[in-house]
Amino acid sequence: MEEEEVEGAVGRAVPPLSVVLLDDIARGVKKILAHLEEITAEGVDVPLPETTVTKVEYVDVSHVPLRSVDLFNKGPDTAYYRINNDAKEIPIEDREAMTIVRPRRTIVKITLRVDAGKSATIKSTGHY
Repeated sequence: MEEEEVEGAVGRAVPPLSVVLLDDIARGVKKILAHLEEITAEGVDVPLPETTVTKVEYVDVSHVPLRSVDLFNKGPDTAYYRINNDAKEIPIEDREAMTIVRPRRTIVKITLRVDAGKSATIKSTGHY
């Protein structure tokens, strides 16, 4: 933008360096707003199918990545869950509820399993 155009737009002369700085600030503010929009929960609940686990089961939510998921083990045995491809399995005891939260919508796969010869029914709801 030429100095004359800027002068006409703001009613006074604006040095070219100030225009460059203001443009940089505007780009930074747009990036911050985009980031805040990405990490702010939309508040939409996604009912996931109740899963009876007798071996390893996968719940694919890649069509709508989640920010958090509530799991409830209806029993009768302990189940284990893993989010995405995290190396750590976490147990969910019989009649236990857990909520898994991520700062961004990064949950795309939930792996559920039980020990050999055991079973558990997992009720779950996702949130994004």
